[in-house]
Amino acid sequence: MANLDFGFRLMGFGLAGVFTVLILFYVMIKVLMAVCKEKPSEGEN
Repeated sequence: MANLDFGFRLMGFGLAGVFTVLILFYVMIKVLMAVCKEKPSEGEN
């Protein structure tokens, strides 16, 4: 039973790590999109 508990705990750490990285990429993309937003030129419109 100890191996099963250890396996579930390890699986939880793995899933938490994956979702942490996904959230980090999402936040980084949102920040970069806000920083690098293109401003329309005066002559185009």
